[in-house]
Amino acid sequence: MRILIADDDPDFRGLASRAMRREFDGSTITEIGDRAGLDAALATAPGPQLLISDFSLNWIDGFAVFEEVRAAWPGCVAIMFTGTGDEEVAVRAIKAGFDDYVVKSPRQLRRLAAAARAALTRAETRRGLEENRDLLTQELYHRLHNNLQLVVGLIAFTARSIEEPVARRRLDDLGRRVQSLSLLQERLYRGGDFRRVDFAAFLRQLVEDLVALDGRGIATHLDLQPVMLPVDLAVPLALIANELLTNALKHAVGGMKPLAVIVRFRTEADGAQALEVDDNGSGPPSPQAGTGLGARLVQRLAQ
Repeated sequence: MRILIADDDPDFRGLASRAMRREFDGSTITEIGDRAGLDAALATAPGPQLLISDFSLNWIDGFAVFEEVRAAWPGCVAIMFTGTGDEEVAVRAIKAGFDDYVVKSPRQLRRLAAAARAALTRAETRRGLEENRDLLTQELYHRLHNNLQLVVGLIAFTARSIEEPVARRRLDDLGRRVQSLSLLQERLYRGGDFRRVDFAAFLRQLVEDLVALDGRGIATHLDLQPVMLPVDLAVPLALIANELLTNALKHAVGGMKPLAVIVRFRTEADGAQALEVDDNGSGPPSPQAGTGLGARLVQRLAQ
């Protein structure tokens, strides 16, 4: 294990080093007494597992040392070991991210060693919990994707058994809506980030799947900026995209040849995302074509 000790008092640096060597046998300890020493420590790999820093150094303060070390090595455990602080500094240190605060004195060296051991144990426990949480989340998304695929299959199976065309078409539309959610869940699962999704990549796959399902060889023109969207925004927007694309393909008849669907997704100047779906077809054969459910869904989802 590598330990950094930042203190402008060489006597206390030496005392803290001996306490750490007794507690962590075989550890590598780097004493930092000036700016050059900190820069050299930050440039050295592997990164430290533990930082012990005074609050008031004659060339920097402990919070600045902490920020620089954490910026370079985010997983480093940190303890403030100082005799010049007070209760306000102690509270500020814990809020800033220090794992513990120990009042500096020769009699507190044993307390410092115990605090370091406890902080490292807590950090290891947190890492284990985070790894388990990520594995659990990944498994949940995988199962959700599989369950959605099962629902899609059941809807398709039911639709094939219905002879009435309008009812069968409505079931097919429902199946496509669920399939778009399943595709989004797969994108989250494969991306590894369960909070955000690459929505441009999702749109590209959705367009490919719907055009292939249509079977008429409709041309596609895509202008998609890569944007990572949070899940709570991506889900309704995915359903909106599905409705607009399904509607465009459904009414991409007649008109100019060859038939084409155009999809644009970009970030506007004000930071908002804009989704546009166009087609060059002649539109529905009559104003009464369709049920209007898709348009109502788009309005509700947008709200």
